[in-house]
Amino acid sequence: MGALLIISALAAQATAAPSPAPPATATPAGDSSSIGSSTYVDLEAGAGYGTNPNLRFGDNTGSGFGRISANAVHTRVSARTTTVFSAFAQETFYTSHYSSGLSLDLNARHSARVSEKLQLFGDVDLAYDKGGQLDTRIVGVPNVPLPAGSVLPPELLVPGSDFLSVTGRQYRASAHFGGQLALSARDYLTASSGVEHSVFKGSGFDTRYTTIPISVGYDRQLSSRTTIGARVSAAHTDYDGPEAVWVVTPQATIQTALSDRMTFTGALGLSYASIDDGLTTHHSTGIAADAALCSRGDRDQFCARGSINQEQATAAGPARNMAVGVDYSRRLDADQTIRFSLDGSRYSSPTSFITGQTFSTATYVRAAADYTRRLGNRWFAGATVAARKLTERGPDPKADLSGSLFIRYRLGDLQ
Repeated sequence: MGALLIISALAAQATAAPSPAPPATATPAGDSSSIGSSTYVDLEAGAGYGTNPNLRFGDNTGSGFGRISANAVHTRVSARTTTVFSAFAQETFYTSHYSSGLSLDLNARHSARVSEKLQLFGDVDLAYDKGGQLDTRIVGVPNVPLPAGSVLPPELLVPGSDFLSVTGRQYRASAHFGGQLALSARDYLTASSGVEHSVFKGSGFDTRYTTIPISVGYDRQLSSRTTIGARVSAAHTDYDGPEAVWVVTPQATIQTALSDRMTFTGALGLSYASIDDGLTTHHSTGIAADAALCSRGDRDQFCARGSINQEQATAAGPARNMAVGVDYSRRLDADQTIRFSLDGSRYSSPTSFITGQTFSTATYVRAAADYTRRLGNRWFAGATVAARKLTERGPDPKADLSGSLFIRYRLGDLQ
């Protein structure tokens, strides 16, 4: 079970977002439909069955469950600012084998065009999970259009997957801030930083670490569709002890609109890492790459992404990470919506900071989908399905396959 705990710690970062992306071209003017505000709360109750909710070893691991949740959202878009607040809380009750589990995720982000040349942006996120149940739900921050004429800020680093909480409890807190300065009509300078803290409390060990990310980039808009540039990102991770990791990553970046609805974003470079385990310091160098292909239509949204990180921080220590993911949603008609999310991550060449524990490779894959149908003005019903699988050298826990039915009531604004 000790090896599983280490692998779980690594897989906690399975869907970590890539480092900041280059700015996009200006959004088309005249989108006045995005101006305004919206506030609503979704109250939901559901019941279902999971074959292995905590990814335990053994045969007798399945359990029925019931859950209640609330998802509150407030968005406000003006001519110069975009603000989003979201709060998700869920309690899951099991019929056998497991105690109840609480999941929370609070998020706020803000972007402001303070002058014709300067745009500021930031975000705050707090999360708690027990039993890893956030990995079986599609809960995303609302995608709010930017004001007309705004330049898209780079993507800020966000917490990784909560898979670590499968074997215990995970706490995450992060805050990021940054700015983008227009040097001319086609040239932009972007800088961002922040702090990220993660705590894991499990049956085998407790661990925590804090990361300070910094990024500075320059971008030039070649045309109305294409922007290229360069950035240097750095991250310092302090573990609960003498261990520490420095990673510096210079990259070339590109963002181009392949069509009116599809955009490609990419970054390619090298990572230089210095790893201090408290006794010795060793160095590593490797490829660092991010890529995303996204489209947004009138009724659907799609995004495929991939990344390679040479020394990504995890609760157990740094490790090489390769990750891929796909997100898709479609409004079938005025009353029906489907959503799908798939994430996969593989860790290798790790450096363990956990005394007496060793590990080599781990692969974690999760998928979740849901279908929602409007029953009335404020009532909705639907179904969710999810699958999670962890593989490692040696015995693997049985995969977790789950499904549930739910009913939902919306308070506040209707969308």
